[in-house]
Amino acid sequence: MIIPGKIFSSLDSLFVSYQEHARLKVEGDDYKYARMICDKSGSSRANKTSKRVGCTARLNAIRQDNGSWIISKMVTEHNHEIDPTFSPLMPAHMQLNVHMKRQLEVNDIAGIRPCKNVRICEVQSGGPQNLGCLPRDYRNFVDQRRRLRLGDGDAEAIHQLFCRLQLKDGNFFYSMDLDQDGRIRNVLWIHPRCFEL
Repeated sequence: MIIPGKIFSSLDSLFVSYQEHARLKVEGDDYKYARMICDKSGSSRANKTSKRVGCTARLNAIRQDNGSWIISKMVTEHNHEIDPTFSPLMPAHMQLNVHMKRQLEVNDIAGIRPCKNVRICEVQSGGPQNLGCLPRDYRNFVDQRRRLRLGDGDAEAIHQLFCRLQLKDGNFFYSMDLDQDGRIRNVLWIHPRCFEL
């Protein structure tokens, strides 16, 4: 139960506790003050259709010197209906676990199509309601990993590009970290425009 004056050991534990009430967002980890507000707070701009209904539900917290967080103010009343069945669909509650991420990536490398990949995850988790996020999130994860994966010749193309840029401008800097097989592990580049004021 969350009440004003209750002390939490970390901002994460405070956030997890407040997630039970509504979908919320936090304004950073390294602040002295944090405010978690209902996603439907505020109002829409310029007569557009919006989910915002001016909800005043919020939680204010202050970080103590020892790093713990204390609730300074809390408003729990929402001015809109809250349906617990939609809770798993809220971004603050959706997440892919490490096992599923690895499984998705392995299946993608093996050539399993995204729709089949999602279906495998649904079966493993006991149904779509137990996925922990939407099928779209699974497809987005697979697409993101594909974009990060280098194909044949990509590493050499990156190296040639950086060499050309360094020849054009001596202030261009790059560093490539390779493993023992010559595959890229890390790449750092600094363009001279970064130094311009």
